[in-house]
Amino acid sequence: MAFRELVFTVSEDLAEDLGDALMELGALSISVSDAAADTDSEKPLYGEPGLTPDRQAWEQSQVIALFDEQGLSAAEISLALTEAGFQINAPSERSVEEQDWVRLTQSQFEPIQVGQRLWVVPSWHDAPNDPNAVCLAVDPGLAFGTGSHPTTKLCMQWLEEHPDLASKTLLDYGCGSGILAIAAKRLGCGDALGVDIDPQAVISAKDNAERNEVIVDFRLPEEDSTHSQHDVVVANILANPLQVLAPALCQRIAPNGHIVLSGILERQAQEVIDTYQPWIQLHVWRECDGWVCLTGQLMADGTDQTSSDTQKKTIENSSKSIELAESAELANPSKNKKSLALIGWISLAVLMVVIVLQLFHLGRHAIALQITKTPTSIQEPLFKAFKSLDSLLCKQFSCQDIPLRDFSAWSIELANLKINAGNNQNGSNQTATGILELQIRNKSPLLITWPHVMLSITDANDAVISEKLLRPQDWLPEDDAKVTPNGSQALQEVSSNIYLSLPQQAAGFRVRLLYVDDKPRDAPSE
Repeated sequence: MAFRELVFTVSEDLAEDLGDALMELGALSISVSDAAADTDSEKPLYGEPGLTPDRQAWEQSQVIALFDEQGLSAAEISLALTEAGFQINAPSERSVEEQDWVRLTQSQFEPIQVGQRLWVVPSWHDAPNDPNAVCLAVDPGLAFGTGSHPTTKLCMQWLEEHPDLASKTLLDYGCGSGILAIAAKRLGCGDALGVDIDPQAVISAKDNAERNEVIVDFRLPEEDSTHSQHDVVVANILANPLQVLAPALCQRIAPNGHIVLSGILERQAQEVIDTYQPWIQLHVWRECDGWVCLTGQLMADGTDQTSSDTQKKTIENSSKSIELAESAELANPSKNKKSLALIGWISLAVLMVVIVLQLFHLGRHAIALQITKTPTSIQEPLFKAFKSLDSLLCKQFSCQDIPLRDFSAWSIELANLKINAGNNQNGSNQTATGILELQIRNKSPLLITWPHVMLSITDANDAVISEKLLRPQDWLPEDDAKVTPNGSQALQEVSSNIYLSLPQQAAGFRVRLLYVDDKPRDAPSE
């Protein structure tokens, strides 16, 4: 059976309605593309998970409708559209000959050599004749991740070039087809977990794992309740969600573990590095076709090393004291035994004072903060015990709740920028207005200092054209009686609508939370 394509060129505001009307007239499928595609006037449109696209089509869009031979003629369709109120030009028509569409699709996917050993081989192809090859059987499907995109290749190359995976655990966040977790398992990785917000991606990943004869635990986020830590955390998504997920992803890295991030354009790399700076130092590991792979290692807490150094110095000092005491005892045994006892009592008193001073320095707030970093299974009983003791002590002494600064306490539940284009009257500068809908949540059972909000405004090419640093008093709602200026109460959630003046060319945005002392050097001060 042959098919016909009718191609309409319409303005942005008509594209969606026209597509709906054509479907009602019997169209088998509708596609919308830029009428200026493959020219200097072509414009990209970006959309990322969790964010509402600011534009649904191009200024001049091509709406392509596929009909079979038995459908209405082009003239009949044009007449029906005119009667429905559409004032558009007649479409161009082209025939689409019947083909073996499955074979045509398969012909577009050849085996892909990703690294020195890693290959991605579709099921309809033979494996390469290489005894050292590690072949992944992954067919193109509904989930992202076939090995052909530069970002997928970069992550797989990182896995291949780190041969110590055998003793490591791995988290693939935003797993898509599961190709990264499956590659890690084929390279000898230990336990692997994959998480994705798309149920279809989880189903596809499970099928791919079974086809490759590996065991990977693929889940939806709501099923990932343990929040386990892993030696390797890999996330191949996009720059904006990677920034939003920074606190959550860094919490999933085990001590001395690595994080591997991709889906990031070269021009976005520094911004992502700055976002992760409070938790981990990232650097560009490799670049491919304008995309980069960032990586970093989360070093173990330096406190242990400091304590070890202190203990070492204490032992050295104690050894010197013992040597002096032994020398004195040899000179005058009776007198020096009394001196030794006195030294012992003095040492014990000094030790007790040091312990008290250390506890005083550590403080009740720091203790509470450390409890929030314990595993979930023991966190609740520890907090109950701490609260009981804290209440008892505060009855005897004057206690003051001081809000803490903790990035990991915050979760961005919603961020959406509604942009209203401005007017250019009498030659004045063009401006636009917008409303930032923001909803954040304090996940911690502690009093946490309100963060600043860094809003980056981007143009249609996803380049940052303006940045606004919003202080808590700028974005906190004034009509919410539960919001106190000194900080967020435990487990508090707050929503706010912030009215803004924006550049006329504003087309997108990014949001991140920070404290003013940690803001980037080039961030505006208010």
